[in-house]
Amino acid sequence: MRVKHFPAVFLLLNTISGIILGTDTAMLLAWIGFVSSWTYLRFFRVSPVVDITSTGDSSTSRGDASDTFSFAAFWPDIVQPYLEIIGEVVYKTLVSFKILTPFTAEDVDVGNMQATVRSGGDVLPSLLNRPSGRRDDGERRRALAMAALEQRMQNNTSTMKPPTAALTGPSPLGETTYEPDEPTRPSAAVAQT
Repeated sequence: MRVKHFPAVFLLLNTISGIILGTDTAMLLAWIGFVSSWTYLRFFRVSPVVDITSTGDSSTSRGDASDTFSFAAFWPDIVQPYLEIIGEVVYKTLVSFKILTPFTAEDVDVGNMQATVRSGGDVLPSLLNRPSGRRDDGERRRALAMAALEQRMQNNTSTMKPPTAALTGPSPLGETTYEPDEPTRPSAAVAQT
């Protein structure tokens, strides 16, 4: 079983328990939550586009038009063709009522590219060599952090005492010095040998 099928399993179990055990409220909440969150993410969410070109332009996209985020993609392969037909009818109906703006071919291509990047496909290595919006933000934050760190280090070094002053001052633990009372004389036993 694939991870992307977990929502289908969850909905199936909630539907079965709603019918058999009478937990129809949990069943309805599960279906409403899944459909409303999928609708928002598929058609309305505004997200930045990962730029894989050398232009460095930052842009945003509305929704996720990728093939991997279609409604049918969450279900097992056996029922996907039937759900694609139902999904297409619902999509065309919502577009005809002007509730949704139809996806263009470019939107679908950008969505598929984003899905490839998210899954770690072959587009990702080219991203590492080119700047993107997220990378630029990260570099800017690192530069600000380094400047703040250097400023703090300069402030600390200017307020610190020089190392020689710390050694000549009184020791916080006290000092032990040895001064002999008399000059040492060789002992008689050592002189006789």
